[in-house]
Amino acid sequence: MPRAMESKSSMAKPRILFVDDEPGIRLTLPAILEQSGFEMTVAANVTEALKLITTEKFSVLISDLNIDSPGDGFTIVSAMRRIQPEATTIILTGYPAFETALEAIRQQVDDYVVKPADIPQLIERITGKLGNPRGHAHVPVRPKRLSELLRELKEQVIEEWFERVNRDESMAAIRLTRSERIDHLGTVFDELIGNAYGEPAASSMTAAAKHGLVRLQQGYTLPMLVREARILQDVIGEFVQRNLLGINLSYVVPDLVRAGGTIEVFLEESIANYLREKPRHSQAAPGDRSSVLLLSGDPDAAKLRDYALTHAGFHVVRPNNRQEALQIVKKGKFHAAVVSYTLSSNTVEEMTNLFRESNPQAPIVVVTKGKWADWKTDLDVLVTAEEGPEALIEALQNAINRKKLRLVK
Repeated sequence: MPRAMESKSSMAKPRILFVDDEPGIRLTLPAILEQSGFEMTVAANVTEALKLITTEKFSVLISDLNIDSPGDGFTIVSAMRRIQPEATTIILTGYPAFETALEAIRQQVDDYVVKPADIPQLIERITGKLGNPRGHAHVPVRPKRLSELLRELKEQVIEEWFERVNRDESMAAIRLTRSERIDHLGTVFDELIGNAYGEPAASSMTAAAKHGLVRLQQGYTLPMLVREARILQDVIGEFVQRNLLGINLSYVVPDLVRAGGTIEVFLEESIANYLREKPRHSQAAPGDRSSVLLLSGDPDAAKLRDYALTHAGFHVVRPNNRQEALQIVKKGKFHAAVVSYTLSSNTVEEMTNLFRESNPQAPIVVVTKGKWADWKTDLDVLVTAEEGPEALIEALQNAINRKKLRLVK
């Protein structure tokens, strides 16, 4: 490339001053931002940063909050505001306290990013600020109530919730498509936002009840319902931490309390309808004698599960050894299979693959001990041994009902 063109291209790049006292971050983050088209200048302390601010021109300042001492990032922001008032200022921090957000507002910080920085989000924020320059006058953002911000960023919150749920071993083990997992949540979320400041309306209770029914049909257990509600509360709490500059801090605490209370009311209604509908979905269990293949490497545990499942109305087939299991798996037709963690991972993989070939519509329920082992297993539902036979029976019946529901559809 000719020198003149190279110089012009370089000048066109937005210049960013990055200030952080951690050597590792100074090496990695600027290098990543340079690959995204920014020209980076790095400072390791307040003195270096102030010297650069007074001698060079920048489009953006990104500064850690605590450099030489706590809160020094605001000193650098203040200097940038006085000397280069048109520059965008961004603070990097751990989860900020309300006092930090108040100080950020007082110092007229444009934005802050929570450590560890989400790089695509950081680049998006920088680009957004550069694309909408505010000129020399700082125009403060109108603070919004929590419900208003949640409404604007609904899809983002639901997406984050979805990713968290997929990392939960038990819920991820229930094989659902993305639409099956989240399609009806938009209505639930809208009701949550719409009733953030008062008693839940009848439509809210209807949405919550439907959620409980949908999850029952999909094979969720009651602990899973509770966990996904807790995950939603955690996501909203972290959402608030990341967006304190845009939230009306006068109301954030009561708004969070009301949001948490509304989620609890929704959860109670979901559980209540789950329990109301459960007998209707389970009443066929004792009569239809669903045939279940029980595979286990522990004879004593297998006998106990055989007993519990038989008394719950299932017809249980329990091979006594590997050779017998292979013959049964290849020839038998079953409504479901229960596979125990007491088998080796190779045996589990072999048996489940054979079972899928002979029984493509039948669910596989895996019983694990403690944290889920990293098996290469094509399973539908995961239950821990510590949850007991009741959880296994419930998960198994729900999995069979869900498969039947899909076939009807």
